[in-house]
Amino acid sequence: MAISAESTNTRILVSLSGDGSPFILERLFYKSETWLVWTESGFVIPEESTEPLAVTGDFVDSFDLTNGLYQYRIHSAAIENPEFKDYEFTCWTKFGVPDAVGYSFNNYKVPEGEWGTIVTPDDCRYTFLWGTDFKATNGSMFTDEQIQWFIDAATREMERQLNITIKKRRIKCQDSVERHHLIKGTDYDDEETPYDFAYRKIQRYGMIPTKQRPILNVTRCTLINKGISDDVDLMPSTVLDKKNGIIKFLKRPFKPSDTWLGISEAISRYGAETWNNHLFYSVDYDAGFETSDDIPIDLRQMVGKMAAISLLNIIGDGLMSGFSSSSLSMDGVSESFSSTQSATSAYFGARIAVYQKEVQEYINANKYKFGFFRVGAL
Repeated sequence: MAISAESTNTRILVSLSGDGSPFILERLFYKSETWLVWTESGFVIPEESTEPLAVTGDFVDSFDLTNGLYQYRIHSAAIENPEFKDYEFTCWTKFGVPDAVGYSFNNYKVPEGEWGTIVTPDDCRYTFLWGTDFKATNGSMFTDEQIQWFIDAATREMERQLNITIKKRRIKCQDSVERHHLIKGTDYDDEETPYDFAYRKIQRYGMIPTKQRPILNVTRCTLINKGISDDVDLMPSTVLDKKNGIIKFLKRPFKPSDTWLGISEAISRYGAETWNNHLFYSVDYDAGFETSDDIPIDLRQMVGKMAAISLLNIIGDGLMSGFSSSSLSMDGVSESFSSTQSATSAYFGARIAVYQKEVQEYINANKYKFGFFRVGAL
């Protein structure tokens, strides 16, 4: 089953798709914490005596709508006590002419079942691009969907620049994907190769730096051998440094040179010839921030400014494309106008330069905030 919502001037159209089975429909207003359920009396607060009214096919909502954002969710009518996994959610749907919504207005919250957005289109329009007209000379408007595209692109660019993960991702090891036939997009988001095992390194440092950070949790950490299926579960002896993306081991491997018994215990499981060549760590974990509400405010501000830089470049051309200066003279009266735009300078060049400087200074100062300074040697 799937659900989506679209707003008109007087109502919200909720599209439902599935096998034709009836659904229970619920609605949430962005200023409320309570989901309302659809009944014969309209959307009401659910109580023990409430009798939900099953919905089949598309639904038109015109019940007690006010300016603002709405979210809808459904679950099968056959489920009496649904859990979170039983629901399908829409994104926020804007109805009427609501106040600007965003983190800079202190009124945005992540839609349930979604990760959210690090800044909203209204944050860009009315905060980072305050005073800028989003309407081109030909009458075209820059839509919220277009602004959101630049916000998403800026988020990924900031991830690359800082070498961190911002939007939550489920990471699965290639070994897990192959063994359990996992499906990308459903069971996981990114796939990683196993981490190499080096006895001297693990004996000295006792940790694995993950390829993505910060990390939220580790669901699997196993020492595997490609030659046999006898794996070693390391989860009971692990401690997480979530911010820096480090898996630390409380119990390190046996040291083969200690005693004869130590040598036997160390190599009996895999064989001496496979000690370093065929051993790997298979790690499954979640990286990033749980939702966009958890993003540090300084990082949020920089992503907003990075998105604003791209928007200013395009919007500036839309407002005054290819125009530098003009003059008009008539009967001894003259008038001239000159803009900051030229063949090599954007219309909003000054603000772009300031934002670029601030973003670059932040990246330089925080590049190693979420990890260690890495040094190599030849």
